[in-house]
Amino acid sequence: MPGSVLVIGLDGACWRLFAPWARAGRLPALAALMERGTWGALASTVPALTLPAWSSFMTGKNPGGHGVYAFHRMAFDRYESAGLANAADVRAVRIWDVAAQAGRRVGVINVPPSYPLRPIPNGYLVSCMLTPPGERFTDPPEVAEDLGQYEIDLPPPKGLRRDQRDYRERALAYLAGMRRQTRLRGEATLRVMARRPTDATCVVFYAPDRVQHYFWEYIDPERPASDGTLDEEVRTALLGVYDELDAAVGRLVERAGPDANVVLLSDHGFGAKPQRSVRINRWLADQGLLKRHPFWTLRRSIVRKTFPEAWRARYDTLDHILVNRPRSRAWSEALFTGTAGIWVHERGRYPLGCVSPGEEYERVRTRIVDGLGALTDPAGNRVFRSVQRREDLYRGPYVASAPDVIAGCEPRFGIMFESLRRELRTPDLFGSYEELGYTGTHDPSGIYLLAGPAVAAPGEGAEYPIEAIPPTVLHLMDVPVPEDFDAAVMTEALRPEFLATHPVRSQPPVGDAAAEAAGWRSSEDEAHVAEHLRALGYFE
Repeated sequence: MPGSVLVIGLDGACWRLFAPWARAGRLPALAALMERGTWGALASTVPALTLPAWSSFMTGKNPGGHGVYAFHRMAFDRYESAGLANAADVRAVRIWDVAAQAGRRVGVINVPPSYPLRPIPNGYLVSCMLTPPGERFTDPPEVAEDLGQYEIDLPPPKGLRRDQRDYRERALAYLAGMRRQTRLRGEATLRVMARRPTDATCVVFYAPDRVQHYFWEYIDPERPASDGTLDEEVRTALLGVYDELDAAVGRLVERAGPDANVVLLSDHGFGAKPQRSVRINRWLADQGLLKRHPFWTLRRSIVRKTFPEAWRARYDTLDHILVNRPRSRAWSEALFTGTAGIWVHERGRYPLGCVSPGEEYERVRTRIVDGLGALTDPAGNRVFRSVQRREDLYRGPYVASAPDVIAGCEPRFGIMFESLRRELRTPDLFGSYEELGYTGTHDPSGIYLLAGPAVAAPGEGAEYPIEAIPPTVLHLMDVPVPEDFDAAVMTEALRPEFLATHPVRSQPPVGDAAAEAAGWRSSEDEAHVAEHLRALGYFE
């Protein structure tokens, strides 16, 4: 059997930063892996977002195959929120379950979504940022003792801006915290690896994503290295986080040993935040597809000034004040900053649905796809890189829970959260983009890097989808790949002699992929995690 496998996830890592830094000697551990392996771009999910992307990594399926499209559950048949997604919403078998069934031992640390805990037979699991405070976050429970001092996540510096008086203090404190969290996570993983040997270990570090959201302008390769407007002390502290991350990678690779195959990946890439917001709900209203209540400001004033307090929660709502839902044929919501989901108000699916299934439904979708696909701003810039029907983008048993149309923005444009409420209040189709102090945001191009005895060393390789990583990890463990995985093993990245002695094998689909999603233990738990995700900018 081949040696062990070490999988290291770097949330939000991108080659536009990491490749030049590695060549310049800034990231020596990463550079050493690049020199002896193969690396390239890894296409993320749509949207390019933590929960759906890592879910695709752990299942080998696109969101239509595992059912997770965002940090929130899709409200495909209701007007109110369906709640916050969690690990129980991943309705496909995980690769560690496949490996365990084949007799392999696997340890997994901090891969989202992993709360509520779903035990790994004969292995161990450490939960992720979805874990409410005070809840058990390891299985078996005694793994928590092996971790020692450990931090699951760090509260973000919400609304951080350089023009604030306390900017430097808040920025340096957050960066010091991220560096500490990265060091502690690396040390904890080393302890667990030593005490609980496995055939495969997987750990995810959050640091790149977190710091790039708030400090992208300091490291943007398209920005001058020093233009005099940025705080050099903050820049130094920021680069220190990457130094800590590289050191952790190096120690983990050393501990895994020379016989281990290393798989390093990110769930998505990164780039500068959008320059302009596009208000899709405003466009839908202008097209007559979304209706607003007349005199909505008066309605709001009456409710807030004259209704008894006990009545306000019932009547001071989006639908009662602003959106005329029975007369609306479509509306949009932000899946993330660069991706919108447009819902068609189909009769029989929604309680007040007004669009007949079949021909009328398809006419509405065609109108949206064609109209948004042709949309430009006043300067003639194309707004959307893609506008697709859900079945043209996704495949699998959960496509019907996806938005009817998915629109992906060109990089200069973005979608604001709480878009329905915000966008119907203004007549303008475009506006400035300001969200939580972000200077950077996700883009679809993540990273992969494979190194080890089984891996060829041609340098930069072809682009792969993130769904190609799980079958490759299973094959490196000499486990047959389930036939219902979306992508094939990355054979071009592996040595011919390894493939000759370890040919790719397949097996029928493993287990039951249709487990029902479970709720949170309490509404307080869900509310606490939702507030943390809102602060991170991942949840409306």
